[in-house]
Amino acid sequence: MSGPAPTRWRAGPEAAGLRLVASAVPRGLLAAVLVLALAGSLTEGLGLMLLVPVLGLAGAGATAADPPRVLALWQRLAGPVLPVDLGWLLAVFVVLIALRAALVQGRIHAEQALQLRVTDNLRRNLLGALLRADWLWLARARQGQLLGVLLGAVDRLGVGLQYLQSLFAALVTLAIMLAAALLVDPLPAAALGIGGLLVLVLHALLRRQARRDGDRANRSYEDYYGFYTERLAHLRLIKSFGAEPREEARARAVGAALCRARLGFGRGMGLGQFALQAGTAAVLGATVWLAVTRWHSSPLTLLPLIAISARAAPLLGVVQAALQTLAHDRPALIELGRCRLEAQDHAEAAGAARAVPRPWRELRLEGVTLRHAGRTKPALDGIALTIPAGSTLHVAGPSGAGKSSLADVLAGLVSPTQGRLLVDGAAIGPAERRVWRDQVAYIQQEPLLFHASVRENLVWAAPEATEAQLVAALEAASAQFVLALPQGLDTVVGPRGSTLSGGERQRIVLARGLLRDPDLLILDEVTSALDPASEAAVVRAVAGLRGRLTIVIISHRGALADLADREIRLENGAIVTTREAPAP
Repeated sequence: MSGPAPTRWRAGPEAAGLRLVASAVPRGLLAAVLVLALAGSLTEGLGLMLLVPVLGLAGAGATAADPPRVLALWQRLAGPVLPVDLGWLLAVFVVLIALRAALVQGRIHAEQALQLRVTDNLRRNLLGALLRADWLWLARARQGQLLGVLLGAVDRLGVGLQYLQSLFAALVTLAIMLAAALLVDPLPAAALGIGGLLVLVLHALLRRQARRDGDRANRSYEDYYGFYTERLAHLRLIKSFGAEPREEARARAVGAALCRARLGFGRGMGLGQFALQAGTAAVLGATVWLAVTRWHSSPLTLLPLIAISARAAPLLGVVQAALQTLAHDRPALIELGRCRLEAQDHAEAAGAARAVPRPWRELRLEGVTLRHAGRTKPALDGIALTIPAGSTLHVAGPSGAGKSSLADVLAGLVSPTQGRLLVDGAAIGPAERRVWRDQVAYIQQEPLLFHASVRENLVWAAPEATEAQLVAALEAASAQFVLALPQGLDTVVGPRGSTLSGGERQRIVLARGLLRDPDLLILDEVTSALDPASEAAVVRAVAGLRGRLTIVIISHRGALADLADREIRLENGAIVTTREAPAP
């Protein structure tokens, strides 16, 4: 998903990413964050405004009415409710500060909840789009890139959302502070506001650099996740070749690249904070000088303005950091949108599907050709094949002959580029593939198990299965050994089934497939990596299934192939020989 994007994506990914993020935002939580931010800002602004009458009264006596503008303002606002004296004003000040602290804590909690909900929703929405995508596109996609988007890009957007919330709260607070300052002394307040705005505008160059840093970070995250995904999947290969030092060196290289990308952004943030602090100090100094020498402002108004400025400076830092972070995370938003658009573009056909006959009498391929993107030769070339219900077919051929591609078409994972898959004469079109897959159990060479109990691995295929059905499936798959395990069906198999042998894993996977009550069982090189004893157990299980359902066995040769009553041989995607071979 990295690299040059097709032209039609250039105007679309960012908008798609924004729509995806917007759809992931819980409206109630968002409203709570906004209300709490506004309330907290209002209380802080009122608290700072109280400094004006407090300083006036403290400087001129509890009954003083000078300076007129300062105390007259408070008298108009609070006079009907509270006596304008120092004690009452200080009490209100303390209450406002305490209330603001409570509101801030509530806002922080709501922001955290919002961030967690949004990132979780984003991952689920994107995963849903990937699950609905066509298998051919998923097979071509780099898993590291997908993982980089699901984890890295979404996490960065979560951080960006946090900064966006902080940006809103800071801007609201700054606006209220500016309003308070304008009420105290308009001319210096306006100068401070304009000066602060100019300082932020001058940070545009830093935000453009943050965008470039974000692009670099995207590439680094993809390489990083891709590297670790592949290495964890190939630990046996690495150790068998004695390549540990080489891979450790490569890990240092990809880690260093990611660190450089992140540190580059950190340096930009530090530079921005330095420039902001220096700029705001210069603005404040110039404003105070002008207020004293040119505008002849009262010290009792300048002191609250200085206090407001001192509080506003960190908020400007929040604004600057948020703008830089959002610029840095914009490429992650674009990458998320691009991934979503590509998944949607390659989505399986949806809508009403015709019913697929069950039980059926025959499965037929008519002129099936399958072409993979970027390949000159077709994976399948004009396949014509009829498979009677209840028969056992062996598909032989050298590596790359098209055996697995044929299995993918039969299983309904892919639609042929040309030709048709028919069940009792009814075509399995794109809309019917999902319905057809409900009748198919596709067992592949690598027995994939989840890090869970045997029971959980089995009911994953049939959530409503009863205990009796689980036991029957295990028996049909020659996997009764499960019942003799210390915890029986509740035995945890470990990551990828690591606590079991290859043959044991394969038989559990076969039992899981049989729980679906399939009409078609596809076995793709399921015994190629097994020892003779494990292979014999699988062969016994499959032998017991002959005649009960339709079986397609894909293998080079072996005892499993001997169970077939018919054999076809593929070469270069075409059937070159067909042989009747009744099993004994």
